[in-house]
Amino acid sequence: MENIPWRISYYNIAVLLRVFMFVTIGLSVLVMAWGLARRYRLWRSGQPQVVSDRPLARLGRVFVYAVVQLRVLRQRYPAAMHLMIFWAMALLFIGTTLAAIDTDIFELLFRAKLLKGDFYLAYKVALDLAGLFGLIGLGLAVYRRYVQSSPRLNVDWRFNTTLPLLAFILLSGLVVEALRLAIQQPAWAPFSVVGYPISLLFRGGAEPGLRATHQAAWTIHFAAVAAFFVLIPWTNMAHIFTSPFNIFVAPFRARGALNPIPDLEQAERLGASRLTDFSWPQLASLDACTECGRCQAVCPAYEARQPLNPKYLILDLQHHMTAEGPRLLGRTDGAGGRAMVGDVIKPETLWACTTCYHCVYECPVLIDHVDAVVEMRRYLALMEGELPASLATTLTNIERAGNPWKQPRRKRTAWTQALDFEVPVMANVGEAEVLWWVGCAGSYDPRNQKVTRALAQILHAAGVNYAILGEEETCNGDPARRAGNEYLFQQLAQANIETLKQYKFKVILTQCPHCYNTLLNEYPQFGGDFQVMHHTQYIEALLAEQNISVRPDHDRGQQVTFHDPCYLGRYNDEYEAPRVLAAASGMQLVEMARSRDRAMCCGGGGARVWIEEEGDVRINRNRLAQIRATGAGQAAAACPFCLTMLEDARGALGADDLVIRDVAEIVADALVAPGQARPQDR
Repeated sequence: MENIPWRISYYNIAVLLRVFMFVTIGLSVLVMAWGLARRYRLWRSGQPQVVSDRPLARLGRVFVYAVVQLRVLRQRYPAAMHLMIFWAMALLFIGTTLAAIDTDIFELLFRAKLLKGDFYLAYKVALDLAGLFGLIGLGLAVYRRYVQSSPRLNVDWRFNTTLPLLAFILLSGLVVEALRLAIQQPAWAPFSVVGYPISLLFRGGAEPGLRATHQAAWTIHFAAVAAFFVLIPWTNMAHIFTSPFNIFVAPFRARGALNPIPDLEQAERLGASRLTDFSWPQLASLDACTECGRCQAVCPAYEARQPLNPKYLILDLQHHMTAEGPRLLGRTDGAGGRAMVGDVIKPETLWACTTCYHCVYECPVLIDHVDAVVEMRRYLALMEGELPASLATTLTNIERAGNPWKQPRRKRTAWTQALDFEVPVMANVGEAEVLWWVGCAGSYDPRNQKVTRALAQILHAAGVNYAILGEEETCNGDPARRAGNEYLFQQLAQANIETLKQYKFKVILTQCPHCYNTLLNEYPQFGGDFQVMHHTQYIEALLAEQNISVRPDHDRGQQVTFHDPCYLGRYNDEYEAPRVLAAASGMQLVEMARSRDRAMCCGGGGARVWIEEEGDVRINRNRLAQIRATGAGQAAAACPFCLTMLEDARGALGADDLVIRDVAEIVADALVAPGQARPQDR
């Protein structure tokens, strides 16, 4: 094999050094396994949850989010940095595995070589490039964390240790290779595209000195690898294992559906006040955090200087789990300690969340912050009765009157009085193609009643066979569920489902994304399986099928920007229909810097619209500033809460020149009346 490139196993490495390497690496792997197993035991102290269903789908999800790293790719610099480090380590691990197979299987059992010829040359090129790009990736990481000093990134002993240690492992591996090449000087040395240039620095040195240096460098390299293995369970590098694991065990369900409390009437504990109240996959997710800060960067509450940082929500719970470890593992009786809700996580932190889902949407390892927030809210609402005063009043109104404003049921149809046509009521007609769920805001709030009448005009012009529930309609329960009052939500859901099942219809139409999400994604948990459409989707279909027509030059020359509602966009992936409607009357659509799935919340979700705010920095005002930055004279909305929050911000900031309309109003204002010539017919 003199003229064939091949790998020489343990070149210049004495037997004692090999034994040292095997013992050191073996012990370090055992320590690492013990540390990870201990964390696993902590996770299993949570509530049981099945994670063995749909195994192929779970593995596919691991491939998409852990291997391809789909969400990491959403940001260029971090994506380039992390992918270089990840694939460098992955390729070097594969290379080390192949080397072990070559030495311990092919040589010992078959007296043959795996790593030889062209395959070996390709192997050398790949591993050298992996080492090079790994070092570049680590350099980018150091620059970003220590030079740019991004506020979303932590700097502590863990990062101060693991980043230099990884760089040392990669660099020392290249030096070991370079020293070997300087001694051997094989003809195929240039295929070591990084090690070979370094080896030229050692050419001309005395061979005994080079051999001794090579052995020392080899020993130090593997000692560093062993140290890295030992550090993994106690540093940020634990995510190498915990993140893919969390991606695998994360539950499958619709984004907009919270977990119901089963057997609510018999449950002894409601919500989460202790770590053991969470499901065990939820506890696993606490250790999956990579501390990348993506959730922090997009959180509207954090940006508005409210007492919520989603990254530290998870990390504080993680640190609490570490502190509670002896109790969770049964080594102490658990007396004393800090209360999870109250001491570790403050109530004001929980009530600051808008449940906008942006933190969850950006998390590269599928941690669900919203689930944790709502579970702890449930404890406050159902076990302690501790809610913000204004929110408590709202929920009482919903419970007693069926709406947040405590308005009588007979006024649910008062908005119809300003129309010059009759709006059918389901109790009178018994059957309709479309059951229009008007919603509480659309029924009672004066500003949103205008949107309701605009939608009624559109349905009337299109000749849609529709009907409303009228006095039979009551709150869908979204504010109660997001506020943690699962008991009230389930009461409302079951009553509404019973009402809906009395009538025959094909589709439920709703103008509120919160109603839309609840009816579509959460009512099926209680047997309410209905086809549901948001009014943006339905109106777009009417336009596409030419059941209605608008004057395309009605608002020509004006610009409009669209604010994406969280519960329509991120929760339910509807971005196109409202934009079609916003531009239908001839306005030029101008996108905000943060739009579509990156859109910022208005501040009204998660029952926050019912909580009184204080302070000059508010979420809705921040969002209005982003609208103003586009230069558009009009802003379009598709949610009653968004409309309320944005108009409130407009008044507070004195932006009276900005026109804010629901997309239904834009279409209704430009509607071609029945009997008039359509624009295309003129």
